[in-house]
Amino acid sequence: MTIRIGCEAAAVGYDKMRTPLVEFHTQEEFVHRLERGTLIEMENEVAQLKMLNERGDTFPAWVIAPIPECQTSFATSWLLLAKSPSRSASLVFPSVADRFTINIESRIELPQGVYTLCHLPATRIPNPYQDAVEFGGKPIRELAAFKVDVPRCHKAEGGEQVELNLMSHLQVAGAADDFSDIVMDQDNQTSISIRWDTTSQTFEAELDALHAFAAPKRREGRGPSYRARLAFAMLQRFRAECVEVTSLHSKYPHLARPGDPTHRVSPVFLRKLAQFNADHRAAYEGLSRIKNGLYFVNGCPGAGKTEWNMVIAGLIQSHFTSHAKKRVRHQILFLVDINHTVSDAADRYHCLCKEAGLDVRIIRMHGWPYEMRHSDRLNHAGGQSKKGDGHGDGSGSGSGNGNAVADFTKSFLTTVGLTRHAKLERDARRAPSLDEAAWDHYEKRKHESYRGLTKLLGRIEQEDALDSEDWKLLRRLVTSLYRDVLAGADFVATTPVAASGSFAKLFRPEVVFVDEAPHARELTTLIPLAYFDPAAWIFTGDVKQTRPFVNSCSSKGKALQMGFRFNPYAEQLRLSTMARAAAAGALDQKLLVNNRAYGNLHRLPSAIFYGGEMTSGHDGEAMYPPSTVHLKKHLETLSGRRNLEENRLVVSFASSREEAYRSSFWNPKQHAWVAEQAKRLLADAKFRGLSGAPGTMMIQTPYSTAFRQYQEEVKQWPAAWQSRVQVLTVDKAQGNQADVVFLDMVRTTSVGFMDDPQRLNVAITRARQAEVIVMHVRMNYRQAKGFHRTKYATQIWSDAHAHRRLVHLR
Repeated sequence: MTIRIGCEAAAVGYDKMRTPLVEFHTQEEFVHRLERGTLIEMENEVAQLKMLNERGDTFPAWVIAPIPECQTSFATSWLLLAKSPSRSASLVFPSVADRFTINIESRIELPQGVYTLCHLPATRIPNPYQDAVEFGGKPIRELAAFKVDVPRCHKAEGGEQVELNLMSHLQVAGAADDFSDIVMDQDNQTSISIRWDTTSQTFEAELDALHAFAAPKRREGRGPSYRARLAFAMLQRFRAECVEVTSLHSKYPHLARPGDPTHRVSPVFLRKLAQFNADHRAAYEGLSRIKNGLYFVNGCPGAGKTEWNMVIAGLIQSHFTSHAKKRVRHQILFLVDINHTVSDAADRYHCLCKEAGLDVRIIRMHGWPYEMRHSDRLNHAGGQSKKGDGHGDGSGSGSGNGNAVADFTKSFLTTVGLTRHAKLERDARRAPSLDEAAWDHYEKRKHESYRGLTKLLGRIEQEDALDSEDWKLLRRLVTSLYRDVLAGADFVATTPVAASGSFAKLFRPEVVFVDEAPHARELTTLIPLAYFDPAAWIFTGDVKQTRPFVNSCSSKGKALQMGFRFNPYAEQLRLSTMARAAAAGALDQKLLVNNRAYGNLHRLPSAIFYGGEMTSGHDGEAMYPPSTVHLKKHLETLSGRRNLEENRLVVSFASSREEAYRSSFWNPKQHAWVAEQAKRLLADAKFRGLSGAPGTMMIQTPYSTAFRQYQEEVKQWPAAWQSRVQVLTVDKAQGNQADVVFLDMVRTTSVGFMDDPQRLNVAITRARQAEVIVMHVRMNYRQAKGFHRTKYATQIWSDAHAHRRLVHLR
């Protein structure tokens, strides 16, 4: 991708892709490109959602039981579990933050008529059984959970309204907490389809953040802070006329001198700080010289980027008064633009602080501002809220002003109902969600601080009908509870979009971390600047591994063919703020020591993608511990070559052939060989991880059809083997690792999309101890506009040939 520095040439037509800019000479150019590109992307997403609605993909599901204490005069909330497609499949499935309704694909025939259950207001919720020991090892723990609101009254054939419990004809169990009664099989399975709301909260939040800086009159409420405006100005060119330097070491003296006994920093954090390498220490020292609040730390694979963030956060929050009787609270916001990564980070920090004996309140927030706005939409769309019911807020705030509280109350009542009645224990290693934290806080203080709420919840438990005034009081009391919880929180982990809007009024962090920052679009990066005023925004990630997802076509013809509008600014949107900073030479620090890879596996990606700068954290004998030596011998036997200097093989089949399925591919011969080699290695008792535990394995492939074939293959293996194997597409491999990785490149006619540097970098940096890449000789070439040598894939082939690690098979 060519990147230009400077202003855009006016002569370039809008039917061609614009070359992305690294530096913007005017704010107008910045706003024009990003606003126009985002609006087109939003228009295309709406078109895609409409196509999904027309397609009507179905998913197997089971109606479990009503959710206790979640019934109103108009609707009953039900717990529904559904089987979600694998992360690498092409189907789209709701996350906790999505807007949608559910259709239950069943016809219910009763004397009053034939009924269907369509357009039911629904919310994705945490699976209440995910930590239940009663379901240990059973698939129920892995299912997606939904709260589905079903009308209590329905129209009979004669036209009159009658109260009918239609879901009772589908329910699996008598109650949500009746574990012995929960049996799910094909006999009681139904199917659901998703009806997507065709408005985009993500793009709306991005544009709101842009307008906060560029058009403050279009935005209600307080505008960005003085420091945020300095940061916004600097982001455009990575130069600033006015530079203000912040020192976190001055703001937090215990961060500058953590070893001082008077600060009483936990030995756990001191030990981790002592283990920092030179790059980590340089990034740590750099916190004393932060320009205009922005700090960029780029890190290679296995560099410990997230660990560095966690240690810094823990040190900041290890602040005690001089007599060490009381901890001084410093709120921290941790943002990641990837939902499952947010959860992993929250759990990781939760466990780290427990180990360190640091009593901090950590919350994994799934989208509180969205829940506040979302309820009005669903209630009005689903016809569930009427004047006087007490579930609407009377503001008509479907536009997202952050003042509606109905679904805030519903989410709490859902948690209360499932927790109080199902009596489920949470995994102690998991950080609580906002609703769970609210329940915990309420339980500890219900008799002292929340007597009014306790009284109302008691009435609901006794199925006492609440009138309009009761519901209004309940909303106020629940809102007050959540305000208290957020005011008392120390560390909130969430996505940037979830942190936009009214959340910023209730949680005011002193430091904001944005992890995996290169994954976030430019305007997503603006969200924490627009809404918060911390001492620093710390961005970490690797621009050479990830970039923002933009669902646009490379040409106008392809866009029209797919029913989309061509976006000439798509490449600009794919260039993250951190990638621009890297291209402009504005990164503050680089972490270039790879601690993941043994057996010299760091060398090749370092040469291809990092200019040889990525080094290993292991040398001498440490590079080849016994388990790695065993795998080296295994590869030498497999290849027929002795004294391999690197635990990486490239295997090529002369007679293999790709097979197309729809718009995807798989390769039967390569598939069979990889499966056989994987089984052989799993059966080897000497195949061990670095800790001595049985070795783990990853099978990677670029294509969804090949992924599904491998997934079906692995399902036939013994359970003990399956628990050690991950099957992933390359695009889902980021953040995962294994002792041995098999990478099946599939194609035999061209390189396809695997000459993309970020994608290929991720693919060949997942292995800890050994890697086998299966690729055809034709992957060295691409056929677009002639027959040309590839830029990156061919380096893998050439390197293997030069170092005797290329194996030719028939």
